[in-house]
Amino acid sequence: MTLRKTALLALAAAILMPGYCRAFPWSLDMWVQPSSDPYEKPVLHPQKSVSVNAAPAKSREETEAIKKSPVPATAASIKRGKDLYKYNCVSCHGLKGLGDGLIITKGHGFYPVNLTAPGVVARTDGYLYAYIMYGGKVMMPAYAENMPVQGDAWHIVNYVRNLQEEVAGPKGKQENETNK
Repeated sequence: MTLRKTALLALAAAILMPGYCRAFPWSLDMWVQPSSDPYEKPVLHPQKSVSVNAAPAKSREETEAIKKSPVPATAASIKRGKDLYKYNCVSCHGLKGLGDGLIITKGHGFYPVNLTAPGVVARTDGYLYAYIMYGGKVMMPAYAENMPVQGDAWHIVNYVRNLQEEVAGPKGKQENETNK
């Protein structure tokens, strides 16, 4: 090798090597990681990383038939429902349940249900619970995985009923009671 080629090779190595040396242990991360080989015995998922019991025990039809929430609508239940509602529901249904959340203002092409509309007020508590847990029949996703404690969706139902009373007043409450 001539002196010129050796100098060019040394220069190229000096330029490229520092970048390679900095990246060396991390450049192999995708190859050297915990993974399963084909036909290898499956490894259990870490605790609480994959839900195994979030699906409701009853069928959707059985759940929709429940007339009254099994969780009493106490002040504590309504507060818990309000907190869960703010976290899970406000973006679509808005603060007062009018279906005017951020999804509407961003123009995503669908319109969430007004939870204070007479048609929703007339539904059973089980129907609202089923919508939360199983998702809507058209657009709303299921939120069973988002409920930290089994039964939390009943607190949201209690809060929605409270919102409906605030909007409709006592007359709306009386109409709702006759439908139960």
